[in-house]
Amino acid sequence: MPHSIRLRKSQVGLILMFALVVCACGSRLPRGCPPSCVGEGLSGRNLNRVNLSGAQMMDANLSKSTLVGADLTGADLSAANLSEANLESAILNQSVLVGTDLSFATLRNTSMDQANLSGANLRGASLDRVDLTTASMAGVTLDKANLIGSTLTNQDLSGVQMYQANLSGADLVDSDMSGAALSYSDYSGANLQRSNLSGAWLSLSRLVGANLNQGSLAGSILFGADLTGTDLSGAKLNGAIFIGANLSGADLRGADLSGTLLELPLPPDAGSDFSYQDLTGLELQQALLSTELERMFYDPVIQELNESQLKPLLKDAQLQGVFYNEATIWPLGFEIPSSAILVP
Repeated sequence: MPHSIRLRKSQVGLILMFALVVCACGSRLPRGCPPSCVGEGLSGRNLNRVNLSGAQMMDANLSKSTLVGADLTGADLSAANLSEANLESAILNQSVLVGTDLSFATLRNTSMDQANLSGANLRGASLDRVDLTTASMAGVTLDKANLIGSTLTNQDLSGVQMYQANLSGADLVDSDMSGAALSYSDYSGANLQRSNLSGAWLSLSRLVGANLNQGSLAGSILFGADLTGTDLSGAKLNGAIFIGANLSGADLRGADLSGTLLELPLPPDAGSDFSYQDLTGLELQQALLSTELERMFYDPVIQELNESQLKPLLKDAQLQGVFYNEATIWPLGFEIPSSAILVP
């Protein structure tokens, strides 16, 4: 055999051996881990299907690691860094994730029975089809998170921050999202029956075809929201702001709209020819703040709108083809639109 061929074969062998060593190092865990992995640097490791049940992993760095199918039952990951980690189909039952950074992590199809996610950062995380019914989620951050088709029945999400999240098709029956920041989020087709969204910010959100039967939106702000075809039957809507919102085809049978803002309010000193469209800058801002719309400007999403985005939404709520009955309570002095449909 020529010397050059033997040399090439030798080089190939060395390359293969080096690759195997690199792969092994990428998945190898430090001595004594588990069970003690506190503060360990495991960033970028391949830990697919590894058994880490009961491991102590507080403050560990697992960013960009792959833990597909890993068993983390009862593991303590408090304050750990799991940003951009892949935990698809992992088992996280009874795990402790208090204050854990799970931003942009993949958590699709994970098992989270009785997991503690209090104070966790789930910004941009993917939680599609995850059952979070028994998880503790107090104080979580879910901005831009995907929870499509997930289950959060009877979940306490009061006061959480969930801007631009996608919960389309999610099950949120009997959930508590009172006082939550939910603007720019998507709840299309979600089941929110008997849920509590009182005092929540839902401006510019999509609730198309959502089920809010017997729910509460009392005092909530839905400026520019899309509620086309939404089931609001028996819902408490008193004191809510629906300016610029689209409720076309919504079911308002038995709903309480007392004190609800459906018509664009004008400043106290407005003349007969007044129009917000004629105002700009500080003048426009002061005019709006002199009305019942003042409280909606506490929402940063509304504060960040420029005039070209804000002005088109300064209009009465759209009520084309809404359904109502004798039990529907309208705002005092409100003239029911002719397009509304009275049903038995």
